[in-house]
Amino acid sequence: MKIISSLLVLGALALTLSAQAQTRPAPRKAATPPPRPVLKNAGVKDGVLMKQGKVMITENGFTSELTAPNIKSFPNGTKVQADGVVVLADGNTSQLQEGDYMSLSGRLTTARMKAEQDSLMQAVKGGQSGKAKMKSKRKG
Repeated sequence: MKIISSLLVLGALALTLSAQAQTRPAPRKAATPPPRPVLKNAGVKDGVLMKQGKVMITENGFTSELTAPNIKSFPNGTKVQADGVVVLADGNTSQLQEGDYMSLSGRLTTARMKAEQDSLMQAVKGGQSGKAKMKSKRKG
């Protein structure tokens, strides 16, 4: 009698497990990425720029004016004051001119350098790379 009751219990248990294994889990919802923050000045490089006689600083996409008591220091030892005076790590000073840009690493790009680079890029795009192509005439 014990054997029969044990077999019945095992059979009922097997039926219960097989019934649970055949049910499907609920479908997953599609994950939506979190919204990205909208930057105030999208596309503007981070750094310091002399614009309309004011020193403007852009960090993390947000631009503000560098005010009098503040001095911006860079990793290479260069410092920029609110009036546009640049103090290099070796102690030399220079004045930012309109359109001059300094990256947050401390690399200065003047407006003249940008104009020269733009003119060189236009010349290359126009097919005038400055290199003359010469055909060699070999008789063999």
